[in-house]
Amino acid sequence: MNRITLMFLLFFTSVVRAESDSHPADIVIGQSVELSGQATGKENMEGALAYFEWVNSHGGLYGSRIVLKSYDDARSIKKTTENTERLLHEDNAIALFGYRSTPTVEAALPIITREKVALIAPFSGAQALHHPFNPYLYNLRATYQDETSRMADILTIMAIKKVAVLYQDDKFGEDGLEGFKKNLERVHINPLGIVKYNRKDLEVNSAVQEISKLHSEAVLMACTPQACVNFIKKMRPIVGLNQWFMTLSNVNSDEFFKALGTDGRGVGVVQVMPSPKNFEATVVREFRRVEREMKNPPPLSYSVLEGFVAAKLVVEALRRTGPHPTRERLIKTLDTSGEIDLGGIKLHYTPTNHDGSEFTEMTVIGKNGALLR
Repeated sequence: MNRITLMFLLFFTSVVRAESDSHPADIVIGQSVELSGQATGKENMEGALAYFEWVNSHGGLYGSRIVLKSYDDARSIKKTTENTERLLHEDNAIALFGYRSTPTVEAALPIITREKVALIAPFSGAQALHHPFNPYLYNLRATYQDETSRMADILTIMAIKKVAVLYQDDKFGEDGLEGFKKNLERVHINPLGIVKYNRKDLEVNSAVQEISKLHSEAVLMACTPQACVNFIKKMRPIVGLNQWFMTLSNVNSDEFFKALGTDGRGVGVVQVMPSPKNFEATVVREFRRVEREMKNPPPLSYSVLEGFVAAKLVVEALRRTGPHPTRERLIKTLDTSGEIDLGGIKLHYTPTNHDGSEFTEMTVIGKNGALLR
């Protein structure tokens, strides 16, 4: 091989290597979420995927695809921990995203602190995700305390004073209970009774017996979707439609509303996102545009919309970070970007405040199962 040929081959090889090295790699976002049980986590994920896939179909972000790696944790703390370690050390996720349920999100906090990686938009409104402040956790939704405040305001408007409380015996339920107590006291309501049930078996029979004897006008509920369904369906034959039931937003899913059936009429559900039917909301119109380009779009629900908005937050943060993002650069972007407008839902993080939106509103299930605002 002569010298000129050798130089040409070396030059050609270096160009190919440079082009290969400069090709944008996938941006991996990691998620551990319940996919094998209650539908809310799956609906959140489907909403996020809708937006990520739409971004990818339009050229990605600086030429890179956004890949959401989702592993089922079945709401198990052990599986959540294993999934998180796998996402960070095997999948090399640049950020974590969309974890659901208070205990599993809390299980991830020591890991994100140790690894200095962002966990963005967990689907939980627990106070523990706000206080004490964690510099690597970025909230999107309003807190459960905000939601219980909305419930108390509705009770005042309706002039309801006879109130009972049902809560799940775990950190999630205790957080809701704290909000109920604080906000009922604020509107000068002393609950007739406070009743808990066991998270492990979701057995609500004793709670039904106890609360049905109180003759309350409304029951405020901090429970998992299935427990809420069981409780309401067992209470209806006893109290009929004369009893109001109000739940936190964690129950939101089509599965929950279908499971209630005709017993759902009059049940109030607090929402932390605009109504999917509110076409005045910019983010709803954006979802509809994305939906028209999809072959199999998910049915738009509150949970799907929240996942969609959460994905918009991730993409906007990555866009502002620029090409070749790192975990450290992404965190700096989130802390210093100023206002982030996600289609009418506006956030503003600082290095010492990662609270999200404070938006809440009450919806009521109508006689045909439709949600009424």
